[in-house]
Amino acid sequence: MLRLAPSHPPLWRTPTSVQLGIDDDRPLTGVQPWQEHLLDALVSGIPDARLAPLARELGATDEETNGFLRRIERALDTDAAPPPPVRVELPSDLSHDDEHTLLAGMHAAGLEVVEAARWALPPTPSPVVVVASRLIDPHRAARLTADDVPHLPLELSGDRVVVGPLVVPGETACIACVHAERRDRDPGWPLVAAQLLARRAVPTDPLLLVEAAALAARMLRTSDVGRSVVLSAAEAHREYREHRPHAACLCRSPEGIWSADAPDSPSVAPTTATAFARPA
Repeated sequence: MLRLAPSHPPLWRTPTSVQLGIDDDRPLTGVQPWQEHLLDALVSGIPDARLAPLARELGATDEETNGFLRRIERALDTDAAPPPPVRVELPSDLSHDDEHTLLAGMHAAGLEVVEAARWALPPTPSPVVVVASRLIDPHRAARLTADDVPHLPLELSGDRVVVGPLVVPGETACIACVHAERRDRDPGWPLVAAQLLARRAVPTDPLLLVEAAALAARMLRTSDVGRSVVLSAAEAHREYREHRPHAACLCRSPEGIWSADAPDSPSVAPTTATAFARPA
């Protein structure tokens, strides 16, 4: 279906001059009757297969029609694929208020949550949104990668939330890659991360929960991989971080994926770096 985007309606400047949307700085001039009728039809939408016959009926050649479509291409609506059904893993100590706000935000953003649980869900092809207190457990992320399950972390820290990166096993950076990259910059990171993993959940700003839910829906809908976004209650600015597969991680090698048999939620914080990325 071809249609003009809702943000780009025809706005006539003269009987033969029209701009498409409020910010169109290159109005169409010398608009012919067939173009006017085509624009009118594109407001409600034209099936792809109907466009060329309709233009011919209006007196346009195929070449003229194709040239006109190229000219208005930026004003056409793109039918975004709906995000896939997702499952949501919640930390066991997440408050019920935060759970309700987060899941309601996901629903409002168009995500179909088919299952939500406070335990590790069995592997299926459906993407998993992994909600974590402060930091996603690298052991849990490793198992999702080993099971070939796409997953998107949401790390909640009260006045700060990190969304992403969206991990597609075998194709993108995994969570172990993210930790290995950070460990390269800060050798003390594993000890710091272990302390974060051992802390209990804190209430998260509802505004951040709703914003994170909407951002998660957008990432899943557009398959936005390779980056994470840091949201802060203190400011509207978002911090974007790029992530690439780490040379020391084996996540892109099916036979080398690490799925250590450590508990998902350690009761005692580890003090070594081995929980993050296993060197090749």
